[in-house]
Amino acid sequence: MFTVGSQGSYGWLVTDDNFDLLQLCPEIVLGKYVAVTSIDSGQLIPTDKETAAGWQSRAKIAYSPKIETAQDLPHGGWDEWYIFNSPTDLGTSHLAENIFEVPQEQGHVSVLVNYGFTLHPPERSKNLATLFWEQLARIRPESYVADNDYLTFVSMNKSLFASVRDAVKALG
Repeated sequence: MFTVGSQGSYGWLVTDDNFDLLQLCPEIVLGKYVAVTSIDSGQLIPTDKETAAGWQSRAKIAYSPKIETAQDLPHGGWDEWYIFNSPTDLGTSHLAENIFEVPQEQGHVSVLVNYGFTLHPPERSKNLATLFWEQLARIRPESYVADNDYLTFVSMNKSLFASVRDAVKALG
């Protein structure tokens, strides 16, 4: 399954193909800053080596230094990333909390990947998709990645989105 769409200034794609997105399209993160709200369904706690390289952790969110190589970004499946062109603090993560009972406002982040979030098929995650688009409008990342049973990639960078779309499509 491979589906694309758009919402406002964002293009999105969803696939159930299994591959390493960063190996296929490292440009998603190169030269950028990543806020990791989930890794392997949990909180990323930077190792001593990662901390020495500039990683930080605040309010259950890990923040990268400027990504120089795609291998600098830890990932393990059931990951969720917000990608920015400059360091951006998201506030407080509500990882492991009921996302329908936490504040849906600036400074609060609901972690959707652990709920099996995907944008397609739409009936699978309709309520989650509504929360997602509202949250994305508040956070305004360049790109967003959720990797669970589906890979969801969303970006407002039109050329980056086209590059990723074409690379993923070529896998099929």
